[in-house]
Amino acid sequence: MGNQRLAVDVGIYIADARGYLQQEGIDLELIYFANGSEMIPALATGQLEIGGGAANPATLNAIARGIPLKAVLDRGSFRPGTVGDQAVVIRKDVYDQGRGRRLEDLKDLTLGLVSPGKGTTSACALSAGLQRVGLTLDDMNIESLSFADMVGALANGAIDAAMISEPFTSRARRQGTIVRLMGVEDLYPNFTLTTVGFHEELYKNRPVAKGFVRAYIRAVREYLDARAGRTGEADRAVVEEIIARYTNLDPATVHEMDPPTFNPNGLPNKEAMYYCYQFFRDLGLVPQPISDATFATLWGTDLVEEVLAEVGRRPED
Repeated sequence: MGNQRLAVDVGIYIADARGYLQQEGIDLELIYFANGSEMIPALATGQLEIGGGAANPATLNAIARGIPLKAVLDRGSFRPGTVGDQAVVIRKDVYDQGRGRRLEDLKDLTLGLVSPGKGTTSACALSAGLQRVGLTLDDMNIESLSFADMVGALANGAIDAAMISEPFTSRARRQGTIVRLMGVEDLYPNFTLTTVGFHEELYKNRPVAKGFVRAYIRAVREYLDARAGRTGEADRAVVEEIIARYTNLDPATVHEMDPPTFNPNGLPNKEAMYYCYQFFRDLGLVPQPISDATFATLWGTDLVEEVLAEVGRRPED
């Protein structure tokens, strides 16, 4: 499985660390990739059986070319009423001047967006929120930066605001240079940032594929229970230690971070992918159209539904 050592893969980490995958007869090998787009060719050729798939131009163009990929599980959804791990933040001195208090105040500000800027799921989610207040991304000055570089750019005044993700949000908050304006959960409620994708051959191997889904949902639910305090502080500390171990973050940072959130039933928001597809089509970043029939064959969520019929559903509110 492709892995970027991100906290959003906590479901994988817990399933591996607590032996849930092994109980399903699955021997997991995590292979590091610097970014998600690099996983797509490896998934296409079958070098990877599982990988993360964001609804970005790289993934969507691969789908248009007919990559044998199935989008199966939620790999991070921004649930209403939660505080998710990606948000629009305003530089504190800008905020203290009375600017950047509302989303519409972003007009004419310099905003950091993770590279390559408009061609990201961050930009897609932000565009949905901007649309509600009569703005587009063209109404602000976009600076394409890595999340890590946003921390310094906010500190030295190079940017006025940023669409930033953890653990970098916590680092900027620690240095006292930001105010959180609005999370993705407010910009586009229930937005699915990425999905867990299966190569088609794994998807067809139903016993193994369902075993992975079963272990993943079990682990995600335990994570959600721990972060909500339903299983006690000791369990939360164990979960945070697992995240720290698999991501190479220090436990104090993991404890401080705004955590990733998930659909407790493992189901991604299909409408979010369709929205981003149209967003990137309008920008000219997905030249080849994807038919409704192709989108229909992309989804492998029938695996999830079969597992939920066995283990039961949880309320999603």
